[in-house]
Amino acid sequence: MSDAFFIRTRFDGHREISWRSWLLVWIMPALFLGAAALFALFTLTAPLGKQAAEGEVIELRAYEGWSPLEGEVTNYSPLFRYMRADGTEARASTGMSHSGWNFAPGSRMTILYDPDTNGDVYLPGTWHWIIPGALAALGAATLVPALLAALLLLRWRRRAPALR
Repeated sequence: MSDAFFIRTRFDGHREISWRSWLLVWIMPALFLGAAALFALFTLTAPLGKQAAEGEVIELRAYEGWSPLEGEVTNYSPLFRYMRADGTEARASTGMSHSGWNFAPGSRMTILYDPDTNGDVYLPGTWHWIIPGALAALGAATLVPALLAALLLLRWRRRAPALR
């Protein structure tokens, strides 16, 4: 007996739904919600092991960009000067740019840095939740059609004609 089907009605009237159908129905919500959970985990663990310092913006680089929510935007990448715990002065940027990071040179704010490396600094804020939030919204949006498709499949199977 071949297992290559999505849905079928057997000769006795019994209706069957393959695991392939359920996979097609639930794959998009599962992927989006799984990715949202993974990115949320990254966002939660990113500050771990980092030390806080007061950073002073010494340079602000501007880049033209585009955002799906804002359209044409100017993104800013601040360069910070800060004092490490061992007393050495360091300079670093966030390694990213954002339209909300238009900080005036000379302004001071709390930054997080990795004491083991001289890499990028981490700028605490809510913007780190944009990607997990967008993925969760896409997962929720695809969850509704998946639920409707699952209900339709279950209804189709339940309404099989009774053959004697």
